Amino acid sequence: MYISLKWVQELIGLQNLTLIDLVNRLTLAGFEIESIDKKKNFKGNDFILDISFTANRADVSNMRGLITEIIALFHCSLFLQTPNSIKPLILLNSYKKTLNLTQKFYSQSINYRSLVKSKNFECFKHYKILKWEYSIWERYLQKKSFSKVLKNLTSENLSHSDDCISLFNIKSQKLRIKESPYWIKKRLLLMGFKPVNNIIDTINYILLETGQVFFAYDLETLEQLTATSEIVFVPNYAPKKSLFPIEESKIIELTKDILVLNINNRIISIAGLIQNYQTLVNIDTSYVILQYGLYDSKKIKKSSKILGLRTDYSIKLEKQTDLNLIEQAHLRLMHIFWTQNIKFENMSTNKNLFLSLKNNSSLFSRYVKQSEKKIKIVYENLKRLTGPYNTNTELSNFQIITNLKLLNFKVRFETDKNCYLFIPLTRRLDIEREVDVIEEVVRTIGFNKFAPLNLSNNEIGYLTKIEKLKRQFRKYFINLGFNESIHSILMKKNSEDQIRLKNPLFNESSTLRLTLLDGLIEKIQFNQKNIGKSFETFELGRVYQHLVDGDKKEVEVISGVFGGKNFHSNWGSENSTINWFEAKGLLENFLKKLNIPVAIYWNPVNNYAAKFHPNLTTELFIGNKKLGVFGQIHPTLALKNNISKQIYLFEMDIEVLNRFSQSKTLINYLPYSSYPISNVDLSFIVKKSIFSKEIEQIISKFGQPLLKSVSLFDYYSKEPIKNGYCSLSFKLQFQSKIRTLSSDEVSELINPIIFYLEKHYDIKFQE
Repeated sequence: MYISLKWVQELIGLQNLTLIDLVNRLTLAGFEIESIDKKKNFKGNDFILDISFTANRADVSNMRGLITEIIALFHCSLFLQTPNSIKPLILLNSYKKTLNLTQKFYSQSINYRSLVKSKNFECFKHYKILKWEYSIWERYLQKKSFSKVLKNLTSENLSHSDDCISLFNIKSQKLRIKESPYWIKKRLLLMGFKPVNNIIDTINYILLETGQVFFAYDLETLEQLTATSEIVFVPNYAPKKSLFPIEESKIIELTKDILVLNINNRIISIAGLIQNYQTLVNIDTSYVILQYGLYDSKKIKKSSKILGLRTDYSIKLEKQTDLNLIEQAHLRLMHIFWTQNIKFENMSTNKNLFLSLKNNSSLFSRYVKQSEKKIKIVYENLKRLTGPYNTNTELSNFQIITNLKLLNFKVRFETDKNCYLFIPLTRRLDIEREVDVIEEVVRTIGFNKFAPLNLSNNEIGYLTKIEKLKRQFRKYFINLGFNESIHSILMKKNSEDQIRLKNPLFNESSTLRLTLLDGLIEKIQFNQKNIGKSFETFELGRVYQHLVDGDKKEVEVISGVFGGKNFHSNWGSENSTINWFEAKGLLENFLKKLNIPVAIYWNPVNNYAAKFHPNLTTELFIGNKKLGVFGQIHPTLALKNNISKQIYLFEMDIEVLNRFSQSKTLINYLPYSSYPISNVDLSFIVKKSIFSKEIEQIISKFGQPLLKSVSLFDYYSKEPIKNGYCSLSFKLQFQSKIRTLSSDEVSELINPIIFYLEKHYDIKFQE
């Protein structure tokens, strides 16, 4: 979502709000700033922020919701008046006579600020008085009841259906299509919209402000297309293979699962997505029908997915609608149209305008019922979970209630220990428990203002046996040169025996994985294709298995794929790949380190699975309990993926290993040095009768305390090395915990080593 910094400043009354302050506060509150662009506004330079938010925060996907959020984050005073170019929305009711204001108050030429000032009317002083008598756009005050617009949404003109939509239509008086006001066009351009005309631009502007979707139809075109003057929108499912024009040169085919709106059996629009392009408002339009209401978000998502079509409107309607938002968006839209001398009137309800697929329930009733949802908050729970506020004090009950009210929670039944909250309609989907409300309070105050909790000794966490075991697995395989991989538990359907999801989001993630080996083999194949090399990899994760009784079981396993590349197995021998017995030995060493008291049996099997070689596969058992499987890759699978046939696969049940493992080794965490390592290579001509291990021990003894490690990395015994001698090269690593080592310090450590070896052994140092 794109927002304008200056627009935010105008709406919340913080003209000195800086870009860095806004970015930092939004980031601390859980938002992500994707980009910041500098653009020219109609009042000078402006900054446009691209903000992303989590899927459960649809309420902030418009300026109305985002401003409410920012007001809560900054605890700022609301600036009730806007610049002269954007007229303030004050709906005059009972105070019209008191203020002695006439209808000319809404004249486009009048100066609102001067008028209000001349009438001795100060918004901030009268704020409490105005709270329920006026609807002020900048604050989006929530009403105690759905009064002005929604009171007309009665059983006479609402669509009653769980599976359908609830619509409300209004018709314009005769109008003239022209360009939009300059400030609307400029605002739309900043937000990435292309101005069209004053009708389309205004409803797009309301979409940005409120997130509420309005569809505008050319009334005369509707009557021509449908051959009737009785405009009755009927929600229904499209006939199979029916065609629908979305552009002059683009027609799409609909299926029977697509929800559409018909007039006189003629498809006028795909509900919530797009309308017939012929019904769009154009320069010749004289009368307009505006349509809005409640939509079933699941139906919108389903239609969008089937057609592969998303619009600015459908993106908004895929989220649940707030009833307060419908009223406020309607009032705001009517006011902006009024300033352009465009007026609307309610269409007659006795023509049965709004029909439905069923008559057993109402979306409207469902929304009203959801608005009654409440949660009990215990203040002590909040203070206990969040820790000290501001390092040495606790949050007061007043601070807690204040922050909740800023977020539009309604507080009821308040005591000194707890209270009951009514959840705002915009948040009813993601706030369900007390802990969700606690998170909201902490988020608005700022996570950085809470000191860490002081844990007592009996609260200090510990590692379970299975967690220690998994860390031991990682350490073992990483030390062997393996790379750890992580894959999603969801995958594309490849066979009928896979466990399918009932309602997957995508075909590529429609089933639960039965093994980790599929992802590991794909990674080997990808690496081979792009780099031309194989590599060793392992993964710890959960898989899902079918049981004999038809049930499913979740199992935690460790899987690995290795082999397929050449290396030195012995000094002086040719490069070769690891063979089956060497690969089996790697797993045997791994299992030996687990101190399993029960014998492990290797039971050869034929045709174990399509991934394993039919004659080079074995199952592993601990007693009578199956542990896993090990074997060479199936030649056909290797050929299909263009990888080596000398690759070996294994998969073992971690829960079985945990049950039999007797390893009680504790994990000791040691501090590491933040100073760099100095690497030094030493090469010697050595008599073959001298063991390299003995040389390593001498180097380790003389290199202390700064020698971190020593290892042999090269052996050579051919010409020009004389007979009976060989060349050995060692890599030495020096590191200090308190400083960066200089080259002179390292030389002082190396020289005694060279001197001692040359003096007491038949060894010659090679420079």
